Amino acid sequence: MFIKLCNIGQDAVPRYTPNGKAVTAISCAYSVGYGANKKTQWIEAELWGDRGETLAPKLTKGRRILLTADDVTIDTFPKADGTEGFKLKCRVMDIELLSKAEETSPAA
Repeated sequence: MFIKLCNIGQDAVPRYTPNGKAVTAISCAYSVGYGANKKTQWIEAELWGDRGETLAPKLTKGRRILLTADDVTIDTFPKADGTEGFKLKCRVMDIELLSKAEETSPAA
């Protein structure tokens, strides 16, 4: 089980399998490490079915979410320079919408 506080990196868009089943991909960033060793890790979360379609308009860039996922895998793909790229993927079990970054900043 994977549970992380994440920020969405780009607006989610539902897509459909050839059988018509909805799958919504969510690009999420979270922090790994502490202090000077802190870095950002990206993971692509997949939300299947009607829930993904319903939530897609709210899953926008900058939104903070609490992501509970399963089936974390590493996918490989060919990069433009001919080398092999890697990305983390997971299947969403639960998602809690928290806030957008701009909603939490103080008013000017």
